[in-house]
Amino acid sequence: MKISIIGSGYVGLVSGACFADLGHSVVCLDKDKTKIKSLSQGKSSIYEPGLDEILKRNIQSKRLSFTTSYKIACQADLLILCIDTPAKKSGEPNLTNLKLSLKSISAELRKEIFIVTKSTVPIGTNEYIKNFIENSTSFKANIISNPEFLKEGSAVQDFFYPSRIVIGCESNASRKAMKELYAPLKLPNKKFIYMKVQSAELTKYASNSFLATKISFINKISQIAEYANADIHEIKRGIGSDSRIGNEFLNAGLGYGGSCFPKDIKALINFEKKFQIDHSLFSAVEAINNQQFTLFYKKIIDAMGQKRLKHSSFMIWGISFKPNTNDVRDSIALRLIHRLADQVKHLYLYDPEALRESFVHLNQYNNITYCKNAYEHMQSSNALILCTEWLEFKNPEMNMLNRLKDKKIFDGRNFLDKEIIIKAGIQYFGLGR
Repeated sequence: MKISIIGSGYVGLVSGACFADLGHSVVCLDKDKTKIKSLSQGKSSIYEPGLDEILKRNIQSKRLSFTTSYKIACQADLLILCIDTPAKKSGEPNLTNLKLSLKSISAELRKEIFIVTKSTVPIGTNEYIKNFIENSTSFKANIISNPEFLKEGSAVQDFFYPSRIVIGCESNASRKAMKELYAPLKLPNKKFIYMKVQSAELTKYASNSFLATKISFINKISQIAEYANADIHEIKRGIGSDSRIGNEFLNAGLGYGGSCFPKDIKALINFEKKFQIDHSLFSAVEAINNQQFTLFYKKIIDAMGQKRLKHSSFMIWGISFKPNTNDVRDSIALRLIHRLADQVKHLYLYDPEALRESFVHLNQYNNITYCKNAYEHMQSSNALILCTEWLEFKNPEMNMLNRLKDKKIFDGRNFLDKEIIIKAGIQYFGLGR
């Protein structure tokens, strides 16, 4: 099939590269000329395991190309919308870029088209897209909602081995087009879940909000565990072994961040307010997430002492919102750095992939040093704060950690082995333990 991906951000680029790897002819569009030039040379600013190899392979085979031209993009059989929908201050998704894109599409459209929405959009958006295209052109628009479920850090794996393909469509022609799109994956029929367009729109929100709720749930239990003298790791094993619950997303820590969970929770809260739906579970989920950050910050202040804080320096491990990505959007680590930077002597930051991305958000501070490795400036730091659970932090060199002036570690992800750290003569501060 001839496919055009509208929007070459995280979802668009991964989807475009992987569809090309399946043998489709793919054009990825973005309004950013600099980005398109770089991508055309096989250079991506996104760190995602396996993506660079797929990009280069398919550019070389001429199955994948990049453009800023809607005229070129609209020649495809199928348009896939992967356009950002950031949250407004109200929590309502901002559809400005989507609406601008629809204007450009309608100006260049010369035939009936299949339009697939992968962007996370409010309920009713696909109907808006259909009406917009058909009122702006003389062509029929077959609208399909096909939400993505790509986890950053394992997106390529998730694409080629999906747990399910959710398709919201209203015609046999649309269903046939989607079967052809995914046919090279050779998935069993049970992997395809067909539903109403509106149901597919809400399924994406429901999936992300459920996972966010699970994170806030275990974090609330971790708060109770501290008062009960219990261990959240033991509790996780106890409830996670129940097949009805499962152990994924049951790691107590600083809370969720990233480009999806915070935005999608806000969108549901906004939707509830709009339709006056009472007793919001999602408001509680958001409140617990913010509370967890505050409690961890208080642990640091209480352990160091407010008066000593301005004379103290910290090594911080991890800035990306999760491991195996350089994405710092809504990163809890960045929030903590902003909170600490004006109150401490110095911050030493290390992340395997996200240092360059974090600099844009932190360049106003003069007391931040970016480290080349995890142990540089350890001897200059009073304590270590772990914010992101990168695998390289799992088994740290204890002789290097012993260089910390105050021999204190604040583990924001309950990732390190508490017993080994204590045995080495270092104080350990986690969550729910």
